[in-house]
Amino acid sequence: MGINYSLNIQTFEEYYDQWSPKVFQYAFNKTRSSYLAEETVQRVFIKLWKNLNEKNIDATVESQIFCIARTTILDLIKEEYNRKKLLQVENELIQRYSPQDDYYAKQLETTLQHIINQFPEKRKQIFMLSRYSNLSHKQIADKLSISSKTVENQITLALKAIRKALLLSILMLNLF
Repeated sequence: MGINYSLNIQTFEEYYDQWSPKVFQYAFNKTRSSYLAEETVQRVFIKLWKNLNEKNIDATVESQIFCIARTTILDLIKEEYNRKKLLQVENELIQRYSPQDDYYAKQLETTLQHIINQFPEKRKQIFMLSRYSNLSHKQIADKLSISSKTVENQITLALKAIRKALLLSILMLNLF
């Protein structure tokens, strides 16, 4: 039986009344989710209405409904999978972040600034140009009229001092 494409609302309602329980059951059997089954029914009949009014398809109502249902279920499963995956990533990010992280980051920044402030003036200047101004060793050497080797040595000494001080700081936090 072909579909009459000059449908009126009453005919469409008859299709809905006759086929929506079957589409629901079909979708529920495939997804085991009443939410997805209800969503499938809604989407199927919206697509059917559009198809009946916009397209000239020579198919039975049943075959068209279940073809739409099959593709709709696949789309919904993909959407649900992507939604769950996104929620999982979001939850992992939330679990990794805590207000304590902000506190520790601020503490670390304060400690780092305190360490840097204790450097000899030239080492402090070289380290700041390297790490905060992102200048290369050669650029720093040219700017301060010193050798690249001196810049390299001063940065090495600065990093050793920072590692040592941070290690002591971490050990002190863990002890108390």
